[in-house]
Amino acid sequence: SRFNSGRMGRYTDSPSYPVVISHPRPHQVMKNFRTNDYLSMALAGIVSMPFGYWAGTSRLPQMRFPSMVTSALIGSTGMFCLCYQSSGFRLMGFIANDEEVRLAKTA
Repeated sequence: SRFNSGRMGRYTDSPSYPVVISHPRPHQVMKNFRTNDYLSMALAGIVSMPFGYWAGTSRLPQMRFPSMVTSALIGSTGMFCLCYQSSGFRLMGFIANDEEVRLAKTA
């Protein structure tokens, strides 16, 4: 069947950079996170907190803190998804991956 090929996604573009792992598993992608990725996730959570506080203040003042925490979790989760994509693309050679190539050669 056309829709049940047993594969998740197919990339039709050729990688522009050296391929470190052609089909990385989730644990390999998360292990490849850089310090900058973790900082981005933390920053996204912190930056989204004032929005959550503001959204909780608009109608029910007792919802300020729960709304702020929820907003921080949503912001961090969204940035996690972007960092996961970036890390996977580095391993597959679709974006610049000098550090990954260097580490793969020494291993």
